[in-house]
Amino acid sequence: MTTIPADHFEIAIVDGDWQLIPTGDELLSRPVFHATHGAGVMEYTPAFGQAHRLPGTVLSIEYVQAVVIGYQEESRRWLLGFQIARSAADKGRWLELVHWPPGDNEIYEAAARQAGRILAEYVGCPLKIFGAKKPPRSPGDTHGVTGPLVPHKREDIGPQQVRLLARSIHLPLQYPHIWLGHGRTGLALRLAKEATTDIQGGIAPAFNQCSIDPEQSSIRLLPPTGLLGAFLGGQRGRELKISDVRNVELRHTILHRSMAAQDAGGFAIDVTYTMHTWGVFLTLPDESLLLAQTTHSTSSELSRRRTMAGNKFSVDSESGIEYLRQHQADQEAYDTAASWAESAALVIAGTLGTRLVKTEASQESV
Repeated sequence: MTTIPADHFEIAIVDGDWQLIPTGDELLSRPVFHATHGAGVMEYTPAFGQAHRLPGTVLSIEYVQAVVIGYQEESRRWLLGFQIARSAADKGRWLELVHWPPGDNEIYEAAARQAGRILAEYVGCPLKIFGAKKPPRSPGDTHGVTGPLVPHKREDIGPQQVRLLARSIHLPLQYPHIWLGHGRTGLALRLAKEATTDIQGGIAPAFNQCSIDPEQSSIRLLPPTGLLGAFLGGQRGRELKISDVRNVELRHTILHRSMAAQDAGGFAIDVTYTMHTWGVFLTLPDESLLLAQTTHSTSSELSRRRTMAGNKFSVDSESGIEYLRQHQADQEAYDTAASWAESAALVIAGTLGTRLVKTEASQESV
């Protein structure tokens, strides 16, 4: 569950549902507005509908032209709402959902972007931005991503359960440029040069070979330079004691980066690129040592398309079939990257006889 505080409201995002919940003295506040991913409609209370000039308690997302976030100079607030219209040919009207307390432009920008990005994906429409002091990066900008780190999720799996889960995994495990299987003296991990290349704004494994020998209670690590590089003064290998490993960590990092495109109305149209990275780390007394990682990237151009029946992306249309094909391929690539990393982490933790810690954290670019 993700919670984003706003002014007199709290935005709760849980199980594919974007909820707007009043804050105050009420013991059990219920959502006054919510949108479920892929539902095709938005639901709200009668009072909310009346206050915002909306019919009844349900509105089809076909009336939503865009989700809009922006900084209003007059009130010094970040706003989030919809641009809605009866048809695509009509001029859209502004409908405010929520705003943040007054403050400088940068204070609530990350919160507004996160809330707007997720709502746009759930509703399936563009995300428009106005008034941002620092506009989103252009597609040619390759600088690193910065942003606040939201609270991370953590799950601990004990050594006994790890060993049971690891027994059902068949070796070798192969992923592009990475191989994990039985070696001469135990478990062997091998990485090609491509798998030790630094990810943009991230880190990369420092060693391309790892040998775990349970009988000798040792872990041997060799750098990509090999013996010749070591002889010439390059990075040397390392040998660790298995007893020094506190746990194996499977770290899932989600990085969101926004890029800009201008529309005819002067709005910045947000395109968000999301990179998932699954890293397998050894947690040592003084460091976390990255052994291997897998990645998957996708963009909001795919996730914000509408696929409900009755519109141009319906499943019986050529556009709809192509969308479903792309979506299926994207999901399969995601599942492959996530599954390999989790299987590798379980096998390595099982061989070491230690527990597995699964963490997940997300970064928003600003």
